[in-house]
Amino acid sequence: MLDFRITLEARNPARGCLRHYRVEAGTDLFGVWVVEISYGRIGTVGRSRSFVVRDEAQARRLAQSILKRRATAPRRIGVAYRILELIDPGGWAGSYGSAGLAEVRED
Repeated sequence: MLDFRITLEARNPARGCLRHYRVEAGTDLFGVWVVEISYGRIGTVGRSRSFVVRDEAQARRLAQSILKRRATAPRRIGVAYRILELIDPGGWAGSYGSAGLAEVRED
């Protein structure tokens, strides 16, 4: 069951920066909490990692720490991540879902 998903994108063609990042959290069929991240250059297969955590609180902390790192992108890579998709009924993204990252794209 999916409890949280955020899809981010950082684009700056002048700097050659075209990045994609997605964080998903929820329970699997056995009720185990899993946080999955996928990332890479836009247009490529990219990489994926899964983390099995004890409970919802630990899943939330992991997702928030990942988003905290993404929020420092302007300083590190020269361009901010934009939110492409946000499914967050529990408020996991906190300020990142509203003002911490660039606005949701209306495409």
